Amino acid sequence: MAIHKYKRLNKTFMKKLLLLAITLMWAMLANAQMSVQLGYLLNTEKSKVAGVKSSSNYSGFMAAADYNLNLTGALSVAPGLGLSYSFDNSDGAKYKELGLFVPIDFNYRFPVSDALSLSVYAGPTIYYGLMSKDTSTDPAYNYYDNDNRRLSLELGGGLWCDIKETFRVKAGYKWGLTNNNKIDDITEKNNCLYLSVGYLF
Repeated sequence: MAIHKYKRLNKTFMKKLLLLAITLMWAMLANAQMSVQLGYLLNTEKSKVAGVKSSSNYSGFMAAADYNLNLTGALSVAPGLGLSYSFDNSDGAKYKELGLFVPIDFNYRFPVSDALSLSVYAGPTIYYGLMSKDTSTDPAYNYYDNDNRRLSLELGGGLWCDIKETFRVKAGYKWGLTNNNKIDDITEKNNCLYLSVGYLF
């Protein structure tokens, strides 16, 4: 008898907990704001081969969308999804890279005026490479099939400015935390400076 009563109480508690979670999620979504962005990337690949360090730069573009969910007061979190395309045609190379990235940016908003606000943000980004190849050779050299890992973790931060709750200008920097190269005695990490403009819904 006591066991059946405990099961009924436990089932009722779980239902209430689920209802509370759904209510909280609905409240967060009701106060959430979606944005879409287009931007410019400047990647810096830092390498170390047998103890010798070097770096190289290459440019690119990105498109992304995020949902800014209010946590409390001026503190929010903005999970997102984006697509980046980078290229390098220097020194005879024809390098192309395409990837998906998932940022999770915790941000704090500072109202400046009725039409302007500033937010500082920081958080991790998960990157998954879709394509990385040099087409200057025949056949093209595929880095993911030979040298590089597809999955990497980055940590970044920056500042964005919202104008009339309609437009957003965003600037930030991301540091690569994981080694992108699979070969022993070689370390490659990618840092990224980016600037984007966006529209708020």
